[in-house]
Amino acid sequence: MELTIHSKNIELNEGVRNHVNRKLGQLTKHLPGIVSATVEFALEPTRSQKHRIVAQVTLKVNGSVLRAEQRAASTTSAINAAADVLDRRIEKFKSRVYRSQRARHTPALGVQEAEQQVMPVTEAEESTTLPDGELVRIKGFDMDPITVAEAAVQMRLLGHTFFMFLNAESGGYNLLYLRDDGDYGLIQPKSG
Repeated sequence: MELTIHSKNIELNEGVRNHVNRKLGQLTKHLPGIVSATVEFALEPTRSQKHRIVAQVTLKVNGSVLRAEQRAASTTSAINAAADVLDRRIEKFKSRVYRSQRARHTPALGVQEAEQQVMPVTEAEESTTLPDGELVRIKGFDMDPITVAEAAVQMRLLGHTFFMFLNAESGGYNLLYLRDDGDYGLIQPKSG
């Protein structure tokens, strides 16, 4: 497994790096197909000292992406919490995709790597007035065509409440979202 560790506004010592290696190494015992892991630590100003350290872990597994983000008072606590969340997501992944009959007979899900290209916002884009905030980041990514069912699985594995994808059946861009009642909604452009 290829491991990359980044930090923003925080200094990481060798002890933290060793702890991250150890925790993520335990995850590979549960799911040996992990190709790479990216860990990002950030120190964010919050009112609560218990939530200042943010740890985001992204795992790439046989064409799918698993992600967890947790906040804590220390880097060690944050990575422990993120690893616990990923452990549960790995179990879901294995039960829904890895062990399913469909996964054995079809190619892996089309992956949308939302973190592939993060483009800085230019001065011209910063001047765009938004009613409730500022445009601070733009993400670009490639989309492989996938079905609505595959998009739902990928959305759940990422832990998101919405997922934009290229629909393999219609050929158009769609947005799948999780409704408050636990069901799904699909937004698609009108044709014609």
